[in-house]
Order: sequence, then structure tokens, then C-alpha cells
Amino acid sequence: MNSSFDRKIIVAFALALALLFAIGALFYRSTANQAETTLRVAHTHAVLADINELILRLTDSETARRGFIMTGRERYLAHYSNAVDKVSLAFSNLRGLTADNRQQQQTCDALRPLIQHRFAIYAQSIEFQLRKGMDPEAQLKLTEEGQHVMENIRTSIAQMDAVERELLRTRQAAAEANLRETKQVAVVGSVAGFATLVWVFALLLRENTRRRGAEGALQKANEQLELRVKQRTAELTQVLAGYKQAEQEIKKLNEELEQRVTERTAQLEAANKELEAFSYSVSHDLRAPLRHIGGFVEILRDEALPALNGKGRQHLEVIAESARQMGRLIDNLLDFSRMGRMAMKKTQVNMDELIKEVVKEVRRETEGREIEWEIDPLPTVSGDRSMLRQVWVNLISNAVKYTRPKERASIRIRCPKSLAQEWQFSVQDNGAGFDMKYANKLFGVFQRLHVADEFEGTGIGLANVRRIVHRHGGRTWAEGKLNEGATFYFTLPCDG
Repeated sequence: MNSSFDRKIIVAFALALALLFAIGALFYRSTANQAETTLRVAHTHAVLADINELILRLTDSETARRGFIMTGRERYLAHYSNAVDKVSLAFSNLRGLTADNRQQQQTCDALRPLIQHRFAIYAQSIEFQLRKGMDPEAQLKLTEEGQHVMENIRTSIAQMDAVERELLRTRQAAAEANLRETKQVAVVGSVAGFATLVWVFALLLRENTRRRGAEGALQKANEQLELRVKQRTAELTQVLAGYKQAEQEIKKLNEELEQRVTERTAQLEAANKELEAFSYSVSHDLRAPLRHIGGFVEILRDEALPALNGKGRQHLEVIAESARQMGRLIDNLLDFSRMGRMAMKKTQVNMDELIKEVVKEVRRETEGREIEWEIDPLPTVSGDRSMLRQVWVNLISNAVKYTRPKERASIRIRCPKSLAQEWQFSVQDNGAGFDMKYANKLFGVFQRLHVADEFEGTGIGLANVRRIVHRHGGRTWAEGKLNEGATFYFTLPCDG
């Protein structure tokens, strides 16, 4: 019965993982498409804004020129020069924003000489006005010529505006379609996740009901046995004359109690064996599908890789990496489970020698990086050497990993003796750090404050650190600041 239930739980867990992976991939694709279309819509709005800015500045230059021609005041010349500079800036921005559109670039190429011609006409008009040697008819002729050029400019700008508005309509429609797709994926994922949750809950509820029944029967048997002991004791008290018979009854009761203890011990041993068998089942039954996934991925790489496009190869790599990550997660979870049951072999552990051994091992994996190590003298403590070595490996590996983006990393290992008669060890780095409001999550199983794309990991290492330190009678905590580094502390009791 238990074996059947365990298989159902494993199947439910595997299905849930597959469902979450598929929904996550679909949601990621939809979200990425939505983000891309949103950027394109924003880009089109920016182009339209620059088109309007160009028209506005051209109009400003015309207004300033007319002001100078009509009044002769030089402040209009300053306005005119400023408008000319802003026209050049707006045109440069417009050309840069439409660099990915060949049609718009061609329009820009046609627009540039028109704008230059228009400003050449206005420059001639202003120069004649400054010399005061040009009659009104000549000025009118230059104005009309400038207006004709301006009409051509407006026509070209109107063409660009129409093209961008058509692009805006197309991109907005695509953004709306992507949004609908994202919503559909979210709804389907929620329904599927809820259905899976209900199924698992039903399995657990049925098993819980069965176990409650067994516990009730056991409790009833215990009550009956206790009642029997009381009855026998009362009978022995009343029959003082039958000492021999009373002695035999007591002996019989003792034998029954010993039998009960023996049975209970056997039940406990069977439960432990069942737990170990379940751990093995989880390890074996979950690894087999992962090996199949990895094997089929390798077959696809060998046989179908040339036929796949870039996106297909990327999907193939994501599947392979996800399978490897799941394998690491299973291994770490089983290690975490075994660490809680492993018997401790306490000896005197020289922390100086132990830390040198761990740092030497880590340095082989950090060749090419510039890391400044600062290690204080460390004491000798009482504990399980292999467990304490795992604590140092996890903390130092984390420090090395989260300082990877730093050009010059700094890792400090210290151990002052606190007033509470305990050794306080710390590992400090100048790496990615963390927000202190999430500090209570650091030592929990599967609790990670960084995404896997930034830093690899399974979320088990710090949980193992806390479990080992607690078994040694110590404490763990952490302090940090985002992008400025973190310090992880743990304590061990002093021997004297």
C-alpha cells in the first residue's frame, strides 16, 4: 500500500514539474514577444514625436526670419540661429531612430537637401536685409521660393508620418495579440496547476485518512492493554495469599510488555527502512526520466542539430541544462536528508588546517581570477571534521561565486572569541550581496535571492550549513547590502 502511494506521489511530482516547465516556457516566450512588440510601439511613438519636433522647429525658423525681415530687430536672428540648430538636432535624431527602416532612410536622404536649400534661401534673405540693399519685391520672391521648398519638405515629412503611423497600427495590433496570448497562457497554466494541486491533495487526504485509522486502532489497543494492566494489578493486590500466582501474573505482564517493546522497536526499524527505501525510490525513479531526457537530447544533437535553427538549438540547450539542474537538485536534496540522520563523529578539528585545505581546493577552480584572501588565525574546535569541512566548502564557494562579476574580489575569513564563550566564525565578501529584508529566507531549503541566469545553485547549501551548525550546538545568521557584499556568520561552543 505504501509503495503504491509513493509511486503515485512520484508520478504527481514528475507531472507537476513537467507541467510547470512547459507553462513557464510558454509564458516566457509570450512575455518576451510582448516586451519586444512594446519596445517597437514605443520606438514608433518616438519617431512620430521627432517628426513633429522637426516640423515645429522648421516653423520656428520661418517665424524668426519673418520677424527679422519685418522689424529688423537682431533678437530675431538669435531665435533663428537657435531654431536652425534645433532643426539639425531633430533631423539627426530622426535619422538615427529610422536607421532600421530603409524606406524612411531614403526619405531622409531626399529631405536633407530640401532643408539645406530652404536655409540657404533664408540666409540670402537675411543677408540682404542686413545690407539694407534689397527691395521688397526681391524679398517677396525669396519668401515665395522658400514657401515652395517648404511645401516639398512638408510632403516628404507627411510621407514619413504616414509610414510610421501604419507601422504603429501594425505593431499595436501585434502587441494586443501577444497580450491576449500571454493571458491565455496564464489562465491555462493556473487551471492546470490548480487541477494538479487538487489531485495531489486528494491523494494526500486519502493516505492521511488511512493513517488516522491505523493510529486510532493502535491507540485503542494501547488503551485496552493499559486497562488490562490495571485489572491485573488490582487482582494481585486483593490476592495477597496467592503470592506465587501474583508473581507469575506479574512475570506474564512483563513478558507482554517486553514483547510490545520488541514489536514497537521492529515497527520503528521498519519505518526507517521504509524511509530509506522511499529516498532511494525518489532518487532512482526521478533520475531515470532525467537520464532519458539527457540521452534523447544528445541523440538530437548528433542527428538533428544541422536541421535546427538557432531558436531550436537554444531550446535544446535549455532542456539539457534543466535536466542537469534537476539532477543536481535531487542529489543535494538527498544529501540534505542524509545530513540530518548521519551520526556525528566528534574529534578535535584544527580549523587552520581545514580552511587551508578548502581554500586550496577552491583556488583550483578560480584560476585566472584576481581574489584577495584575508584569513585570520583560526582555533581548534570539537566537532565532526567532515561536516565542518562541508560548512566551509559551502560558505567559501558562495563567496567565490557571488564575487564573480567583480574585477577584484575580496574574501575575508575571521574568528573573534565572543563574550558568550563561543567561537564566532565569519566569511565576508564584496560580491553581489542581498537585501536584508530577505535575510530570514537565506538558510531555508530552496530559498534563493538570485535567479539561476545570474548565479547557479539549488538553494540547499546554506540550509545544510544551518543544519550542521545546529547539530554542533551553534547559531547561523547573515548580514549584507545589495551590490556591496555579504557576511555569513556561524558559532561553535568553546571547549573551555
